[in-house]
Amino acid sequence: MTVVNVPGVSFPFPGKTLVIPPLALGDLEQLLERINAVMAGNMDRDSIATVIDATHAALRRNYPDIERAEVAALLDLRNMRDALDAVMSASGLEVMEPTPGEGQAPSTGANSTLT
Repeated sequence: MTVVNVPGVSFPFPGKTLVIPPLALGDLEQLLERINAVMAGNMDRDSIATVIDATHAALRRNYPDIERAEVAALLDLRNMRDALDAVMSASGLEVMEPTPGEGQAPSTGANSTLT
């Protein structure tokens, strides 16, 4: 059994539950613009790669031997948004959903929940 060194969010991937820790600041710096594009609702090949890359970067902190291909195999269309939300939540960033009946304003980026 792998020892979880960095606390985070338990996430039920198909066949196993892993703890998604916060992204390291260096990883967040590299991925933030791409993550913001995904959070704004973009869905294309780059968005899928961003979800895989962000989830992989976070999981590597607790599972250093996990390969990007393994993370890609754990993600699918049903869980990719929830996985990215877990990465963001573990990192202290919250996803802002529009209130029903209101239009969605353009994203200005992820919001910090840390004070």
